[in-house]
Amino acid sequence: MAEKRDYYEVLGVGRNASLDEIKKAYRDLALKYHPDRNPGDKQAEERFKEITEAYEVLSDPEKRNTYDQFGHAGFGPQGFDWRQDFGRVRMDFSDIFGDFFGDFFSDIFGRQTEPSNHGEDVEMRISIPLRDAARGTERTISVSVYEKCPVCDGTGSKTKKGTIECPQCHGTGKVRYSQGFITISQPCPRCKGEGSIIADPCVNCHGTGRVRVMHKINVKIPAGIESGISLRLRGMGNAGPRGGPRGDLYVTVFVEEDEFFKRKGYDLYCEVPVSVITAALGGEIEIPTLSGKVRAKISPGTQDGTVLRLRNLGIPRSSGKGSLFAIIRVIMPRGFSREERRLWEQLKAVEDERNYPEIQKYRRKLSGS
Repeated sequence: MAEKRDYYEVLGVGRNASLDEIKKAYRDLALKYHPDRNPGDKQAEERFKEITEAYEVLSDPEKRNTYDQFGHAGFGPQGFDWRQDFGRVRMDFSDIFGDFFGDFFSDIFGRQTEPSNHGEDVEMRISIPLRDAARGTERTISVSVYEKCPVCDGTGSKTKKGTIECPQCHGTGKVRYSQGFITISQPCPRCKGEGSIIADPCVNCHGTGRVRVMHKINVKIPAGIESGISLRLRGMGNAGPRGGPRGDLYVTVFVEEDEFFKRKGYDLYCEVPVSVITAALGGEIEIPTLSGKVRAKISPGTQDGTVLRLRNLGIPRSSGKGSLFAIIRVIMPRGFSREERRLWEQLKAVEDERNYPEIQKYRRKLSGS
């Protein structure tokens, strides 16, 4: 028999390594040499056994102390039997591997979730206009959910004789198969982990005890809802198997784009086109809101990009509403009549560049370049 290697050497850590360092070393090596990552590789399998044996000893304070004093001889003539003591290692896998394998290792090491007769949750998606989202609304939706079979009263049995032992798993609810040196346990695919099957399946529900039914449900959508928010309707999901409790219905609301407004939190933004004459001379403009249009005054010389803030005309919130920000866009004419062109030329003749500080600043920069 080949001589056992030093456990610290196997894991590649020093003799003063902390438990966290030992766990990290084991995790890295186990991921590298795990048989599922090296199918058919006997050397990897043996290496995995070796690092598992080393970890089991060095991660246990008492065993580590014994090993530090007596080495491999401290575990009797046969040394350490990884097959007998691997049980404690199983308990540490979820802590060591965390999110690396998740439920995979739960299946490998036998932690099974008991079958649940709780009904599944159901999700529906709807879209509504921004204006409805702002003021709140109601929608009637059609949703298909599982209901208790009326023929067998949810038993799944045609004559209500009940169930018999599953012939595939022999009532255990689990089936096992070997992968390398590991035996993997999984829920039985025939009885779904319940250990029994329906003796005489109902022809209406095929033994499931449930049938699909279409319902119309009225959904109240609160004012100010944001796109992507899910509303939970308790007990409106699928009926549970064998009379189990119902799941919930989640209605996810998506808000459609609006022709005028962009939403940012509880505030709204819109662009308002204004002619160059109105921007130059000032005057009244019309601004859209969620409840109609309002009129506002702009000052003479209003620049493109000027923002007007209209308070309490945005999205409702717990106290009051957000604001509406109207962004002025100055629009130049695209064509002139003969008279209009004459007037523009007269205006150009008397134009004073002192009224254009941005142009003066630009020309000063240009002349200095």
